[in-house]
Amino acid sequence: MPLINSSIRTIDNSVSHTWHMAVPADRLWWALTDPVALPQWLGKLAAGRFVAGDVVKIQHAADSFCTSRIMECEPERRLQMTWEFPDEPLSTVLIRLAPEAGGTRMDVMHEGLGDETRNYLPGWHTHLLYLEALLLGQPRSMNDFWPTYEELSKSETDFR
Repeated sequence: MPLINSSIRTIDNSVSHTWHMAVPADRLWWALTDPVALPQWLGKLAAGRFVAGDVVKIQHAADSFCTSRIMECEPERRLQMTWEFPDEPLSTVLIRLAPEAGGTRMDVMHEGLGDETRNYLPGWHTHLLYLEALLLGQPRSMNDFWPTYEELSKSETDFR
């Protein structure tokens, strides 16, 4: 698991993860935005496209949808979008990609999470484990998502 760093900042209700993905930026970009790849690590693309100004809707579970407005979209470099689940504050996700020896460095910053901040640190960590497995050709079963999240929640208590 090439997690480089993760952090939580309660002062501004944000979490961040820096990860080395052992694939080129174009392959990582595919996994971040493609309707076939998304359900294997994040959720099903129910509406929209990853184009600046568009609104995408991601189905995370049967009755759980996240709505995001794409603020910036520079393929293979940068993706910034709002993030809105019902009963959670409107927040912002920024994903930056940079070529790095043997793959791509990915920085994920999620700001404005309010009371949900502590839940999002292990949440993003879990999603990124699934993303990495997909990219390495070893996709994980989504049936194991919540047990993995729970295990990471326990191990990341030093951030709480």
